[in-house]
Amino acid sequence: MRLPKIRELGEAIGAIFGRRYTTRFPACPVDVPERYRGKPEFDTDKCIGCGACVNACPTEALTLVEDLNARPPFRRLTLRWDRCIFCGNCSENCTTSEGIKLSRQWDLAGLDRSVMSEEHTFGLVLCQRCGAVVGTKKHIIWLCRRLGPLAYSNPTLLLASGADVLGGLARGPVRQDQQVEIGDFVQVLCPRCRYQLNISF
Repeated sequence: MRLPKIRELGEAIGAIFGRRYTTRFPACPVDVPERYRGKPEFDTDKCIGCGACVNACPTEALTLVEDLNARPPFRRLTLRWDRCIFCGNCSENCTTSEGIKLSRQWDLAGLDRSVMSEEHTFGLVLCQRCGAVVGTKKHIIWLCRRLGPLAYSNPTLLLASGADVLGGLARGPVRQDQQVEIGDFVQVLCPRCRYQLNISF
């Protein structure tokens, strides 16, 4: 019969009485590194609801739903962090670079998956000729500020961004017919209708 190896026995005794190498979580909180990738968090002041993060999400943790029949029409972004793999694609592809960021929060375990989500709603601007989605109100205002004086070259941006001052936009399409009129130049139009207008006059 072989005797136990003295070296292994010494290591075992040293491990029992020595310093712990693991954390005492969950009894004690754990400090993660500064650049740790944790739960994504929206900045509601800087998110414009463009949906770029939804297109970049590989696990469909971010989803986008639009209700054009609601009054007013809206777009809803939903984040389910029980599906998130913390890859960071959403923050890397954010249009404003500040609308969504990965936090350092990582302890997201729970027993009810229905509460592991959050929703953010944005008002939509629709084409006044065909009713198609032009974009969210916040997106258009952000574009106007980003473009500065160049925004004056696009009537859609100016009209949609100043809709609150003008008393709001007409709800839904103004006309369902396809007849192009000169008055359409001062309407909020989608790119397709704007293109048809420009080639007609």
